[in-house]
Amino acid sequence: MSSRIEKFKKKISGDNRKRLYDSQKEQMVRLETRASIDLAKIEIQIKQMAQGYPALHLPYYIIFAKEIYSKQKKFKSQTLLNELTILDNKWEMRGLDSELLLKIKNFYVPTYPVEVVLHCFEASCFTENCFT
Repeated sequence: MSSRIEKFKKKISGDNRKRLYDSQKEQMVRLETRASIDLAKIEIQIKQMAQGYPALHLPYYIIFAKEIYSKQKKFKSQTLLNELTILDNKWEMRGLDSELLLKIKNFYVPTYPVEVVLHCFEASCFTENCFT
């Protein structure tokens, strides 16, 4: 039991944590710098796209675009499209203009070919070869 406690104490000691931080610092700074530049570009682009729309809604369009940016880092293909549909509905229900939301989404998201998968749930499908 005492060996486990000693191992844990070494793991959380300041020296070990500093070494871990120092080894990851350069990569963290590089990634954060890249993300900050991307987010600043997004703000500028959205301000240009949203000209003529109420200025009161501008921060929300920027948040929408930043959420798209975040989703693109996590998801690809059909999953990304599903997540973006959820975002569209969320911001549309909050009163943002659907045309501008679509314009923003199309600007940032590449088009993906969408596979249509049809499932047959009838009993005859299990005897026939519907799932091939």
